[in-house]
Amino acid sequence: MSTASVGITRKGADERWFFTAFGLLMIAVSAAGFLPSLLAAAGRRAPLSPLAAAHGIVFFIWLGIFLLQARLVAGKHIALHRRVGVAAGFVAALMIPLGYATCISMVRRGFDLSGDLGAQSDPALAVMFPLSDLFLFGGLVLAAIACRRRPDMHKRLMLFANISLMPAPIAHFIGHVPRLAAMPAGIIVIPIALFLLVPIGREVWLRGRAHPLTWGIAAGMLISGPLRAAVIGPSAAWHGFVNWLAR
Repeated sequence: MSTASVGITRKGADERWFFTAFGLLMIAVSAAGFLPSLLAAAGRRAPLSPLAAAHGIVFFIWLGIFLLQARLVAGKHIALHRRVGVAAGFVAALMIPLGYATCISMVRRGFDLSGDLGAQSDPALAVMFPLSDLFLFGGLVLAAIACRRRPDMHKRLMLFANISLMPAPIAHFIGHVPRLAAMPAGIIVIPIALFLLVPIGREVWLRGRAHPLTWGIAAGMLISGPLRAAVIGPSAAWHGFVNWLAR
């Protein structure tokens, strides 16, 4: 078999499993992050609110749609994939206001309901990542919709839109595991970096180099993390802005 044939076979096999595997992984990570505080309510600071419940349900519906869309593309059901995409747009549109309202509600309350995040020490700082990741998610989804006729760009944008949702469940998981919670807060960078680097590694393996969109978005998200955590989040300007939103 020629090198070209091996490359085509490898790419075809990868396209059938990669996005499916990523969708399953994101659902598993989200379940690991959010379910413990729901199943073991003794550690919660307050019962689940209707707002938080709605946010969680829509969040998991979105991840389920991503997995479904991956399977439809893998099965070459492109027409159905596009029809489901219309419904996905409405779900994404719901996630933005629900996520925003959930963050602002936590700031007003002064603590997170699950008790996983320790938000009571600094609620404004605690919503730095959830709020900024929410708007990053919205921007990437809008870009993906705009590029829906460019599959090479659309699938990358949608993948990174979903990756931008992962810091929240990862943070909840770390906060729920005492051994992990006792470690420096920067430990969260490790799983997030893995989420961002795997797509790059995949493309290097398949094509010999990563697509500029892949490494550009991954680099931007990696660089923005420390900037938000160490510079923007603790600043008086950010605290004033969040308190203005929550007034």
